[in-house]
Formats: sequence, C-alpha cells, structure tokens
Amino acid sequence: MTTILLVDDEDLLREGIKEILELSDYQVIEARDGEEALQKFAVNNVDLVISDIIMPNMDGVDFVCRLRDSFPAIPILTISGGSRVVSARFGLDSALLSGANDSLTKPFNAKQLLEKVQKLLEAA
Repeated sequence: MTTILLVDDEDLLREGIKEILELSDYQVIEARDGEEALQKFAVNNVDLVISDIIMPNMDGVDFVCRLRDSFPAIPILTISGGSRVVSARFGLDSALLSGANDSLTKPFNAKQLLEKVQKLLEAA
C-alpha cells in the first residue's frame, strides 16, 4: 500500500484530505507541522509527502528543504492558500524552488488532488 505523509496545521482540512486519500486506497500518516513531520518520516516508510506551506514551528519551505537534503528522491506536493500568502517566502514558487516536485493552490477538489498525487507517484 502506498503511504502518504500529510502535513497541515489546519485540522479540518487535513482530515478532509486524509479522507479523500484513504478512499482512494492510500495509507495516510498525519503531522501538524514540519517538526512533527520529520519525526514521523524518520520512523515510517513514506512514498509521497503532501505539505502545507504556512505552519507553526517549522514552515513548509524549511520542511521541504530539510527533507530534500536527506531524501532527494521523495516526491513532494506542496499546498497553500494562494491569496493567503503573507510574503514572497511563503508562495508556492518558493516551495518549488526549495525542492517540491509540484504544488496545488487551496481550495482544490478531490479530482485535482488525486491527479497530482498519481502523477507524482508515477514519476517516482
């Protein structure tokens, strides 16, 4: 079974994404921020990472950079609320520059999410 590490500090959004992924037969491991995600990544066999950009403790840009340094081949999809961007540092472009493979702007639907996930998994 394909395992996805889902990182987002918004509980309702994370639960919704988890449900979409589980209905498509993915196993989902959840984390609320980059620090928790790194800990869970270290002890689980993860095939794909989906990470929000704006989070407390360790934001998505730092998380993607840290993960990419140690695991250059892991597919990473970043998600962010386009209009909620607080600075250039937290735009989806900065996440792609830091090593994410693809991005998705909130709000998105299940079809868009699953298409991106499938594309990244096939490429890996």
